[in-house]
Amino acid sequence: MRRLIIVLFVLGAVAAAAATIFFVVAPKFRKVEPDEARSLVEQFNRIVCEAYRRCDIKLIDSVVGMNTTEGNRLTGLIGARLDMGISLDAQLTSLELTKVERVGDELLIHTKEKWHYRDLKVGSGAQVGEESTDSYEMLYIFRKFDGQWMVAETKFNAPPEIGRKTVPWEMDRDKAHKMMTLPAGEGEAHP
Repeated sequence: MRRLIIVLFVLGAVAAAAATIFFVVAPKFRKVEPDEARSLVEQFNRIVCEAYRRCDIKLIDSVVGMNTTEGNRLTGLIGARLDMGISLDAQLTSLELTKVERVGDELLIHTKEKWHYRDLKVGSGAQVGEESTDSYEMLYIFRKFDGQWMVAETKFNAPPEIGRKTVPWEMDRDKAHKMMTLPAGEGEAHP
């Protein structure tokens, strides 16, 4: 009888350890499928576009991690546009995932994207300056915050191709895009 109790105890301990690995540790290393990765990028871009359109930084809270490089950058950019009385109407016209990988606690999603932009006067909605169609190769760095994948940072993987030649404020277009983190290889590199 005693032997049976010991065997049952050992089996229970093994089962508890296996359950812990399955429910706690394994999801941390689970491969993210391309459809899920695409959905994460699309959701991030959809919400950030709405935040720019409305000049409402609070909207990003559901897709950007607290106290992250990306959160700080977006707060500054959206706030500066609001100070100028200009909102941004941005449309993602093309999205191609080129690589999805897990590196430690990060999910790295590499993309090629095309965007169409219009700056609009807050209140009237009148277009300010010229429209732009741009192409980017991006890196989205996601981390888990409270169990949910959220963007910690975005980077250009290559210099952006910008359609318009001027922006409707006192800053040239190259300086405006340098507010983004440098492409990998020109600063802190990510694989």
